[in-house]
Amino acid sequence: MMDSSLQLLSPDRARQMVELAEQARRQLERFAGQPVRYDATALQLLDEWIERTPSPPRPLQFLWIAFLGEVFRRRHSGEWAIHQSDGGQLTVVCPTERGALHPVDVAAQVSRRIAGGIAESLALYYVRQSILLREHEDIA
Repeated sequence: MMDSSLQLLSPDRARQMVELAEQARRQLERFAGQPVRYDATALQLLDEWIERTPSPPRPLQFLWIAFLGEVFRRRHSGEWAIHQSDGGQLTVVCPTERGALHPVDVAAQVSRRIAGGIAESLALYYVRQSILLREHEDIA
């Protein structure tokens, strides 16, 4: 059962998030000079891109959110959602191995990454959240 403060995006809005993530992936390929997939290695490259981009404009931050969310969505069979209790933050809701639903607050994590530097690594966040998705029985 899904937390009542979570609302799945409409199919059109979810498709827009996928399109934004694809824009981010292409830009990340140009930044890295190599092919990029939706995986943990790409998140290491994204961490480096963020590290080299002081005061990123909001549209760029949104691309980063879309990319991080799309990695979770694809790798963990998630769905795009809005977390109403967090002021409408973009989230990806992923099933745990035991069938519960776990919200991954991708927008909040990108904000923490920008503000807190590499200590808030997106690659490390991905690993931690992936472990939670495998271990927890009922999170949301």
